[in-house]
Amino acid sequence: MNPDGDVDLPNAPYTKFRYPPCPHCLENPPVLKDGTTGRVEAEYDGAFSPNSNAGILKPAVIMFGESVDERVKQRAEEAIDEAGKLLVLGSSLATFSAWRLVERAIARGMSIGILNVGGVRNEARVFDEADGYGFTDPMMRMRCNERAEFVLPDVAARLQPISHA
Repeated sequence: MNPDGDVDLPNAPYTKFRYPPCPHCLENPPVLKDGTTGRVEAEYDGAFSPNSNAGILKPAVIMFGESVDERVKQRAEEAIDEAGKLLVLGSSLATFSAWRLVERAIARGMSIGILNVGGVRNEARVFDEADGYGFTDPMMRMRCNERAEFVLPDVAARLQPISHA
């Protein structure tokens, strides 16, 4: 099994992977932006047909090797720019898109915490005190080599409730 939870199938190249159609959309095709009813078809093996124009069943995540949508990228960068601190949970920062956000936080001199089992991309860069960005307090950059499910419940229990009054 791969680190991302995918199963590695021998002699099954990723280039041959095909998404399934959405089962709900097969029975009730969605209405498209232009007002027409979408076409959702499955091929003989159950895979999403290229004749379809709607209804692909794909999680709203970026798979390794895919590009991040420009709007998502811009919003993530804005979130970094508006934040005072960054907490990285369960990521090795192996993808450039993830690393780029941490690099942006470093450039802003932000406090950065990393909770991940194993190393992270450019770890020396994250913790380099001579990076020229004013990082002088060792508490500004922390790394915890533990599993999130063991650490986060205790952290959450210590947080003060947020008042929405």
